[in-house]
Amino acid sequence: MSEDPPPVLTDNPYFNRVCILLYEHVSIIKSTINEEFKQYEIWQVMLITVALTLMSEAILNFIIQDEPLVSRLKKGFFSLVKKSPVVGGIIKSKVDKARADMAKDGPWCVPEGYTYQRELPAKGLSDKEVWSRIAEYQALNDVKWREGRCTGTVYCSKDDKNELLSQVHKQFCWTNPLHADCFKDVRKMEAEVVAMVGKMFHHPDRVYGSVTTGGTESVLMSMKSHRDWGYEVKGIDKPNIIVPCTAHPAFDKAAAYFKIHIKHIPVDPTTFAVDPSDVARAIDSSTVCIVGSAPQYPHGVVDDIAALSDIAVRYDVGLHVDSCLGGFLIPFMEDAGFPLPLFDFRLPGVTAISVDTHKYGYTYKGSSVVLYRDWDMFHHQITSTSDWPGGVYASPTVSGSRAGASISVTWAAMMSYGYDGYVKATREIIKGARYLIDGLQAIEGVEVMGDPTVSCVAWTSSKFNIYEMSAFLTKKGWNLATLQFPPGIHIALTRRHMEPGVIDELLSDIRTSAEELILKPPEKPSGAAAMYGMAAQIPDRSIIDVLCKEYWNLYYKPE
Repeated sequence: MSEDPPPVLTDNPYFNRVCILLYEHVSIIKSTINEEFKQYEIWQVMLITVALTLMSEAILNFIIQDEPLVSRLKKGFFSLVKKSPVVGGIIKSKVDKARADMAKDGPWCVPEGYTYQRELPAKGLSDKEVWSRIAEYQALNDVKWREGRCTGTVYCSKDDKNELLSQVHKQFCWTNPLHADCFKDVRKMEAEVVAMVGKMFHHPDRVYGSVTTGGTESVLMSMKSHRDWGYEVKGIDKPNIIVPCTAHPAFDKAAAYFKIHIKHIPVDPTTFAVDPSDVARAIDSSTVCIVGSAPQYPHGVVDDIAALSDIAVRYDVGLHVDSCLGGFLIPFMEDAGFPLPLFDFRLPGVTAISVDTHKYGYTYKGSSVVLYRDWDMFHHQITSTSDWPGGVYASPTVSGSRAGASISVTWAAMMSYGYDGYVKATREIIKGARYLIDGLQAIEGVEVMGDPTVSCVAWTSSKFNIYEMSAFLTKKGWNLATLQFPPGIHIALTRRHMEPGVIDELLSDIRTSAEELILKPPEKPSGAAAMYGMAAQIPDRSIIDVLCKEYWNLYYKPE
């Protein structure tokens, strides 16, 4: 059978020539396939076609999954190695030893004589007996957080409006905003909290959002909203988000919960900020959201939100600004005398912001706010069930029933502080952070990590094992955070650290430790320094995952 001649498509001879070349190549391929399959019957050709299609789909499904291919191959390799009788036995013995060591040293270790209550008392205790038990339990605490000896954790000062907030909490402890018809006061308070926080972040009109139980839930809700927006508006059924490797693990949790592929972008090894061009290169047709931190937790560095906003607009993707840590500092820094580049809804690409009120908003734990630029994104956060026999059910957050007391205390704290109160507190903390940075830079062997501009400060050393300094500071009564990749020590400064002498005492202990470690001959690390160093060097991170889960196994073990 003769081939049909290629059609002439346009008056452009160059374009026609390209089309003819393509047509000729396709004809050659078609003739070759026909020649090869002449020996087969039609049913055999159909079977081969189906088999190749299924095989191709299986290969694509293997390559394109939530977890990157390289990560899965690495896990597969380590899994095979661990099955080796020799290597597997060594690893098991090491893990078992680590488990035994954890069991002997952790927050679950109670002094001799303490027992666990494993069942309801046969007869209810009197108020006096309950308070007596509580006093016994409180005696277990040995970290002096009230004296500012730990990083973050408790953010208010010693006398910070506790009487007001505790009375408000008592007044609203039985309320639940799920029943808005019963608790109209709490509903009004939540709407006002969202509106006030939206105004702090320069939303020009009505802001959308809700109060959540903490930063993780705020991030979860935003990622769920961006995922569903991507599906409804852009038809994306295998979504991905792009986050700096310094972004909070809440984004990894959201990816795991909602089946979103997460791409981690390395940060600059000197500034510890993400390079916006690296983020842009990672965007593809399935990207629903990119992320920037203001600031990020490990080093206190603010990402270039303005550049990320430009990228979000250019590629038509969402931009979530995670300001859980500094959300009640950065909006007030300009008036406190420490201006920052733009980071909020004044940037057109910002679609959502998470802000923790239970940190520098100075309300009780269990309070955060997630904000959206518009209804088009926020309505994806709300879930509804319209055909339940119990009635129509809808809720805006993970929890259905929520603690109205948390909302009311948040409202009370914000109303009591006011704009001027937050500016004053921000000025105090940022001055303290700058004072700490100056002090660290004056200590030989200590290097500040990146350019921290808010409340978190991290430091490391190229002259000694920084984990040994961490162990020294722990013995001195400090409860700070250790970093990895690269190793360092971190503190999130709070109003507790602004008490007279606290930062000076920390600097003095850091200076003493640095002087000792510089003079100390190199030797194999021991104790906590060895543990942190070992954990950072283990290539198979699944081993660390096992130990992390063992931590919570021990946490809940009533013995």
